[in-house]
Amino acid sequence: MQDPSLEVDDRALPVEPTLFFGGEMSLRSKLVNGLGLTVLVVSATCFVWLMSSLPRIEGRIPIKGLELPVQVARDHAGVPRITARSARDAYFSMGWVHAQDRMWQMEMQRRVGAGRLAELIGEKGLGNDRFMRTLGIYRLAQASVERLDKPTREALEAYADGVNAWMRDHKHRLPPEFVALGAHPEPWVPADSLVWGRLMSLQLTNNWRDEVLKAKLAGRMEPRRLGDLWPNYPEDAPVTLAAATADAVLAAIPEMAEPRLASNVWAVAGSRTASGKPLLANDPHLGFQAPVLWYLMSVDAPGLSLAGATIPGVPFHLIGHNGRIAWGTTTTHADTVDLFVEKQVDADTYQTPLGAERFIRRDEVIHVKGAADETLAVRTTRHGPVISDLTAKDLVKPGEVIAFRSTALEAEDLTAQAFHKINRAIDWRSFTTALKDFHSPVQNMAFADTAGTIAFATAGRVPLRKSGDGSVPARGWTSEGDWAGWIPADKMPSQQNPKSGKLVNANNKVTPERYPYSIANAWPEAFRAQRIGDMIDAKKGLTMDDMATMQLDQLSLAAVELKELLGAPDSTDARALEAARLVAAWDGRASRDRSEPLIFAAWQDELWRGIFADELGDDFKSFQAVRPYVLANVLTSRRHWCDDVSTTEAESCEQQSARALERAVAALTARHGAAIAEWKWGTEHVAVFDNPVLSHIPLIGKFANAEIPSDGDDFTVNRGTYLPKSFRHIHGAGLRVVYDLADLSKSRFVIATGQSGNPLSRHYDDMMGAWRANQGLVLDRRAETKAVLRLEPGY
Repeated sequence: MQDPSLEVDDRALPVEPTLFFGGEMSLRSKLVNGLGLTVLVVSATCFVWLMSSLPRIEGRIPIKGLELPVQVARDHAGVPRITARSARDAYFSMGWVHAQDRMWQMEMQRRVGAGRLAELIGEKGLGNDRFMRTLGIYRLAQASVERLDKPTREALEAYADGVNAWMRDHKHRLPPEFVALGAHPEPWVPADSLVWGRLMSLQLTNNWRDEVLKAKLAGRMEPRRLGDLWPNYPEDAPVTLAAATADAVLAAIPEMAEPRLASNVWAVAGSRTASGKPLLANDPHLGFQAPVLWYLMSVDAPGLSLAGATIPGVPFHLIGHNGRIAWGTTTTHADTVDLFVEKQVDADTYQTPLGAERFIRRDEVIHVKGAADETLAVRTTRHGPVISDLTAKDLVKPGEVIAFRSTALEAEDLTAQAFHKINRAIDWRSFTTALKDFHSPVQNMAFADTAGTIAFATAGRVPLRKSGDGSVPARGWTSEGDWAGWIPADKMPSQQNPKSGKLVNANNKVTPERYPYSIANAWPEAFRAQRIGDMIDAKKGLTMDDMATMQLDQLSLAAVELKELLGAPDSTDARALEAARLVAAWDGRASRDRSEPLIFAAWQDELWRGIFADELGDDFKSFQAVRPYVLANVLTSRRHWCDDVSTTEAESCEQQSARALERAVAALTARHGAAIAEWKWGTEHVAVFDNPVLSHIPLIGKFANAEIPSDGDDFTVNRGTYLPKSFRHIHGAGLRVVYDLADLSKSRFVIATGQSGNPLSRHYDDMMGAWRANQGLVLDRRAETKAVLRLEPGY
């Protein structure tokens, strides 16, 4: 009999087989039936074995390393509420529960950061491993553990003990991904929890890929034209990159190091709410995957009362409340990565302002599944590791190497310590004291407390440069661009209780006019921030429901602005004219059940390609995502871009727009039929959450992936970033939170997939509908409990 305390998904139960035996069987019949019975027995055994990987959620379990009994109560969505008698046991239990539900995610995170993917997936993992080993991300995480204060180290150690206790007792009942790849997790150590933060520091920075592309294009484009593509491009940019060198660097950047930027957060004072107390809303935006990055959890222990969002592998609440304060974050888009072009004197030395200096060298041995080990030679300059060595040496310009400087590579990083303190802060003063330890990535922190305060601060290390702003590569053989320290923490942007009664950030500019320091050279468009501010101002007596409704807002101010510039196309194609009329009458709401968002997205995509692909050539693939301000500038004042340089005639912007619409309508007709009014944005704009491993296994993959038609576009509050051409929704709000400071126990949380990382679990993707509708869960001890597990000290 199956243990009733095991979580079982009845949709995965097998159908009972029936064998028919009639009369005297022939030898062949006996063999067939015997083979069939063997297959069924093996299948049943495999099924039971796989189902044993599901977590036990009821009963009692003795666990070695636990000091006192702990209760883990779960609600109908599988969200755990840990009640412990000591902070040490609370962190231990967090590690144990995270491992229960997300051990594979934790394993992947640390392997990506450590550069050890190839051990599992062979040569396909080498690109990631070479890059991460070159940067030395995991080495830095290991070295930074001892720099943390004692309470933070003890929390990390207790958490690691909990993860290891789970692994020790479940080494033969691991999640399916371990089975599929034949992997066995090694013991968890504190550095494994810290490496995730350094990975985020690489992702949540200004787009340094653009720095490479700008330096490459500078070799064949005048500064003014580059300024059309990147406003604020410096006309005296000192460095260009050889095309081959730039291409080599771009090709070496793995997916996990790609910048991925966005998020919304806003707070309103009690003067604007129905309750008279603040409300705070937050939805961080990251790339989609199954399971989604976030994991909901509440914890109660002496001196510790937390509810909110965690990242499996990390023992702190990154977004949440503690009964007295609530906080949320957005990415600042600070420029914390610089590239330096170094002059190489010979294979061993490079030029500095003080003369030749030797490269620091080390070898990294990468184990490759199914192949021989690879030895990677890493060179480091005074600015950082040489990333141009990651490609074939004959592709790089002789005498030129590219060094990588990033706050993610600083020896000291106390960000984990900052979160440990944030979780215990009781007011704005203690919260900002904690932020002094917040190093990387640079984040905008929104705050509200039960006393009525709302506040905002930008936290993290932003470099002070001797010259320049870091927007283009610097000449490494000079001192220009060298980092000379950090913007002082007390000089970073901050606001407390503004007279307007509102604080809004959607990755828009955070610095006031005449701010004396450079945080970023360019900022994302302010469409989302403007829309949030407009919605706040439009209503008095705001409630939690109002905040949740705002998070789902579909009005694209970018589309409203751009569609007016597309004009009435001069076309003889009746279907294109019909599509144009629909877009002209459209209100700009990117709703999944409407045709206009699909037509508009396809139209602007084709227009963007028609305007820029001819001059950018092969580099257009790095510039495919539409940038509204750039497109608007071309259509209104820099119209020479509309001429296709590959033809003899001179095309106008009106011609380009008409032809783009005709191409878009033809492509959409081929995919969706002739009835334009029946086309739906949600047919193509589908939020896709792929399992990083199981999605690649035939037959199994489709069951491990999750998807749902979704609203929004790249500039709506309900963020719906999509791939050009396909319109697959791949990036957005994987977590949504609304805090009620009148009663924090009523705060609402929802994640995009589900709590479990195991596709066999009913909690793998059971929040998809609630996520799309923004029906948040209440993480309160008074919420209905569906299962209770008691962890007891084992000896």
